[in-house]
Amino acid sequence: MEDISAIIVVKNNPPLLNKTIQSVKDLVNEIIIVDIGIDLSLRNFLKKDKKIKVIKFKEDIPYVELIREKTKKLTKNQYLIFLDPDEVLSDNLKKIIQKNYQKYDYFKIPRKNIIFGKWIRHSRWWPDYQIRVFNKNKVFWPTLIHRQPKVEGKGLVIEEKENLAIIHYNYENITQYLEKAIRYAKSEAQELIKEERIYTFKDTIKKGLNEFISRYFSGEGYKDGIHGFILAFLQLFYYFLVYFYYLEIKKFKTDEKIDESEFFKTGLKEILFWKKNKNLKEKFLRRII
Repeated sequence: MEDISAIIVVKNNPPLLNKTIQSVKDLVNEIIIVDIGIDLSLRNFLKKDKKIKVIKFKEDIPYVELIREKTKKLTKNQYLIFLDPDEVLSDNLKKIIQKNYQKYDYFKIPRKNIIFGKWIRHSRWWPDYQIRVFNKNKVFWPTLIHRQPKVEGKGLVIEEKENLAIIHYNYENITQYLEKAIRYAKSEAQELIKEERIYTFKDTIKKGLNEFISRYFSGEGYKDGIHGFILAFLQLFYYFLVYFYYLEIKKFKTDEKIDESEFFKTGLKEILFWKKNKNLKEKFLRRII
């Protein structure tokens, strides 16, 4: 393709990066590797490919959303593909992109998440629509973690089919999950402090239990077996990490009175309700915390 670029933000030496590059190589005429701390050996290897351009960002980048918008300026083309170094485009998806990319301003694409060695088909991890192909003048990224971009113009929603999805080789193990969660939680806590927003224990309970209930019960995470339970619980725990780092930044100085029983009372009440009513999704909307 003569007018489409791929952008991949890379740190360290991700094992699937070459697979990511190969999956997009026949679709673009330019691949921008944004270096936020990659290994020297990998950098030297990438420079051997004439289609690849490595551009280094010197500042600390804890999460990719901080520079999504900036990276658009690095490309010479109007149409872009954003990929993470653990995402792969399927052949069927590439055919749709190749045929239609000039007709639309952005594509919403389903993403197949492989977590702990299993495709997570429920738990709000599927279809996990992402905007990854777009006209760079029509899509704008906020700098907040895990936020969807603002879009303009005409969009194409790709069918919710496995063979049309981006394959995302997500967390390989719990350690990898926790390492990323810690990094994100620290950044989110710093953002709360920076914006002078108050974050309470009650907020933490509300967000954490919402996350668990919406994923495990409303999102039918129980159909993913033990994987679904673990992921829902880890997502709950994430909001406690944010709260703990928030307090740490404040030197643990707070006038808030912690009612530990509130977590157990609220959690038990909601879990017992959903255990009896797993299929009543409409009740979730009325009973969500």
